[in-house]
Amino acid sequence: MKNLFKNNGNQSHAIEYKKLAHKKHILRSIYFNGPLSNSELSKQIKLSTPKINSLLVELIDDGLVQELGRGDSSGGRRPNIYGLVKDGFYVVGITININRTIISIFNSNNEEVSGPNYFPIKMQPDIKIFDQVYEKLGEVLRENNILQNKVLVAGIGIPGLINLKEGINKTYFPDIPNLNDELKKIFGIPVFFDHNTKVRTFAEQQFGLAKNRKNVLMLQVDWGLGLGIIINKKLYVGKSGYSGEFGHLPIVENGVLCSCGKQGCLETVVSATAIVRMAKEGIENGNSSLIKELVNNDLEKIEISTVIQAANSGDQFAISLFSDVGHWLGRGISYLLQIFNPELIIIGGHVAEANQFILAPIQQAIHTYSNRDINHDTEIKFSELGSKTGTMGAAAYALEKISFIK
Repeated sequence: MKNLFKNNGNQSHAIEYKKLAHKKHILRSIYFNGPLSNSELSKQIKLSTPKINSLLVELIDDGLVQELGRGDSSGGRRPNIYGLVKDGFYVVGITININRTIISIFNSNNEEVSGPNYFPIKMQPDIKIFDQVYEKLGEVLRENNILQNKVLVAGIGIPGLINLKEGINKTYFPDIPNLNDELKKIFGIPVFFDHNTKVRTFAEQQFGLAKNRKNVLMLQVDWGLGLGIIINKKLYVGKSGYSGEFGHLPIVENGVLCSCGKQGCLETVVSATAIVRMAKEGIENGNSSLIKELVNNDLEKIEISTVIQAANSGDQFAISLFSDVGHWLGRGISYLLQIFNPELIIIGGHVAEANQFILAPIQQAIHTYSNRDINHDTEIKFSELGSKTGTMGAAAYALEKISFIK
């Protein structure tokens, strides 16, 4: 396959660069929207239909695009429909959190061909963790017989306070500007990173419940608590990229100390980390629970999945934990409703897997703490993308970030 994704010496002329950019734009348009006609591509990319047709012919020769037959006609000749060759290229999605790393490989039809693959690589302030991640990626590619030169780009979702303007993760790598460049050196392909919650929000916007919606909030209730914001169909990042630090609003009076250094942050009572902590403390203080049996009396082995399993089995202590989580999350959401007035709030992450236990207290708290006319104006739904949300979002985010013209 001809490599379209790197500028070779014979493509140094600006016209060739522009053609390469247009080809990439065609590939991205079909990736995000599915098969399209020549005229539909022309409208999206703002090129003439003869020019689009010429580029499509080249992409077919390159083994990246295929003609799928005729589409429906609104009058006149039925248009040719074009789609991507299933394994024409691949996109890598990676998420790293405080407990593990997840790697998935997606083909050019956005199908997860490998993953999610889990590895015990935890986020820490050491750039060398990305060498470990790259090594594991190599293993995944070899196991699936995928050549690295067919991988177009990689996206990585990570935690921390991220300044997108400067390309810096202030929490973990404050002294490394342009982290994308450092990651490209390690991986040997273009790499783009952003906050875990933002890449998940991007996945919802492109493939999930937020698709074709204008104003949406995405709450990622996982090991931490993050907020993704879509305003007028655009992912809002703020002046520098710091938007969405919803979990670090100090909302709990006399609450526990948060990892950010403040006391009583919302994250300390609604995240998976908080639930595990509260489960341990409750059992140590004498609460009877199936959780203890599930971990063979070793409370250090309690995970969010353990608490969810206990709740699903009818354990009253576990159910009460999620009821409290729902109350605090609903209280936080009530503030968001009155500030943003979104059409939809999506709740995702590990904690969302306990949706049958947290939904009622969320709704009750919303009714208690927010204006009735406002809270009736917003839908609240749980994500339907499942465990691949993070890696799918990271991969798609990276593909969207590839420059048109280099």
